[in-house]
Amino acid sequence: MKYTLDQITDGQYVFLEHENEENQLLIPAAEINVEIAEGAIVLISEVDSGYEFEVLIEETEDMRDKVSNLLEKLKNKK
Repeated sequence: MKYTLDQITDGQYVFLEHENEENQLLIPAAEINVEIAEGAIVLISEVDSGYEFEVLIEETEDMRDKVSNLLEKLKNKK
């Protein structure tokens, strides 16, 4: 399932379900075995030993570009 890393607080990674941000997944930092930056879109699978993570680099970059463009449009409206 796809999630977006919302924040890292108190030793926990807070993921929001992609497309349905009301659903959260909290994972202790000790269980994260890859580098994940806030705002990254991640494919998370449950496995016997915990979780498996795949950072979706292209989707993350596309989303960051969209957000950046929206912010730029908002700035120019003033």
